[in-house]
Amino acid sequence: MKTSKHAVKKKHSLRIIALFVLVILVAAGVLLYKNLNGLLSDALLKSFDATPVADVYELKFENLRLNFWKGNIRVFNVSLVPREKPLNDYPYINSSFRLTTHEIELESVEIRTLLKLNKLVLKKILIVRPEILVTLAGEKHIMLPFRDSTSVVSAEKNGSKKSIAAFLLSEFELVDASFHVTNAGQQREYNIRNFNISVSDLAVGHQPGQYLTSFQKVKLAIGTFDGDVRRGAISHLAFKDFNIGVDSLAFQLSLDTLTYQFHDFNINLDDLDIQTDDSLFHIAMKSFDLSYQSKNIRVKQISFKPKVSHEVLQKKFRFQHTEFSGSVGTLELRQVNFDSILYGQKLFIDEIALDSVSASIFKDKTKPIDSARRPDYQGQTVSAIRMPIRIKRVNLTNVQLENTERKPDSTYAKVNISKGALELKNVTNLSAKEGLVMKADAYINGKVRFDATLNFSYQTPGFTFQGEVKKFDLPDLNSLIQSYTP
Repeated sequence: MKTSKHAVKKKHSLRIIALFVLVILVAAGVLLYKNLNGLLSDALLKSFDATPVADVYELKFENLRLNFWKGNIRVFNVSLVPREKPLNDYPYINSSFRLTTHEIELESVEIRTLLKLNKLVLKKILIVRPEILVTLAGEKHIMLPFRDSTSVVSAEKNGSKKSIAAFLLSEFELVDASFHVTNAGQQREYNIRNFNISVSDLAVGHQPGQYLTSFQKVKLAIGTFDGDVRRGAISHLAFKDFNIGVDSLAFQLSLDTLTYQFHDFNINLDDLDIQTDDSLFHIAMKSFDLSYQSKNIRVKQISFKPKVSHEVLQKKFRFQHTEFSGSVGTLELRQVNFDSILYGQKLFIDEIALDSVSASIFKDKTKPIDSARRPDYQGQTVSAIRMPIRIKRVNLTNVQLENTERKPDSTYAKVNISKGALELKNVTNLSAKEGLVMKADAYINGKVRFDATLNFSYQTPGFTFQGEVKKFDLPDLNSLIQSYTP
């Protein structure tokens, strides 16, 4: 009996000891975890402060959580904001940004390297729903300092600040960001919602006077873009569902130059809406798709239409002025040489095809003709384009044209061209032996079919003309003849 009581007491003592040891271990674990979090927080800040960016921007966060086994760090209530007074003077910096977010996740961090060397080595950065304010100024917007710039007045000795020799990252994701961009000098303001960017195999290098950056793949998406422009030809710009994908991108950024190389890219957007600065015209586009590898651009439902009457538009002009408006169902640019555009500022296209073209022309002939102005022929109009161009062929199908004139007696005359097809060949301002050839086939007021061929010379103003009017009944043109005759 005594042995049994002794055994019970012994077990009870062991439980108390085990519980006490467990409490000590838990307390020690908590203290160690908090101490480790503090060390990691300090190491993260030191890692950032060792870069030139820290001269201009200040990194702050309130809390940090570590998953030691996975090497993941979650940082909460993060802000990256411009310093009130930069640590060094960078007179060329004229713009800035301010980022705040609830959480940033750093995945597969080399914890030992971070604690020992204050160097951040990891595989992935994830930033969710940040708010980013961007303030732009100057002609070239510079937000970051450049290493060893002669334009920098440093208050520190050489070697006091480490540069980013190389920074490697397997993945970077920015999810559901919102941007507010202001440019006081140009009086522009933009709001961007649902901004997402995904980058794989990111490499960033910092050499004297330039940043070197490369990506394996980049995907960028914008849910909505809304911008107000108070100076320039456009007063309002908006679009939705903008997407761009780039394969194997590398670029070098210096104070005054950006150079880049890539393997492939694709761009598409929906519901483009543009208001002109005078609020007189509205430009819209349903969708836009571009493929670099396919060398094609496809656009759907484009329109350019006035928001006011002809009378309001004509008030701006003293002499006779022709107004144009219209829409296009589909526009395709085939075999576009994008390299010539990007690297040589030259436009080389095999074919431009437009379908379901509807156009309106209006002229007020109660106004005098400008005797000092001589209209150019199409050959000279193309030759006057500054950018070198060569378009082999332009095709327009299903063309509808309405021409309206206000006659000198203030009455109106109108003619409709329907079921039209138009072809242009050899559109170029480069040296060409052959001229600009234009072929048309259409119906006048839906009754009289005609075809015409015009050849415009690029060397001298003028053209040759050949045409044929098919058989028709003269009464079919009575309304047209009556509207154009006194």
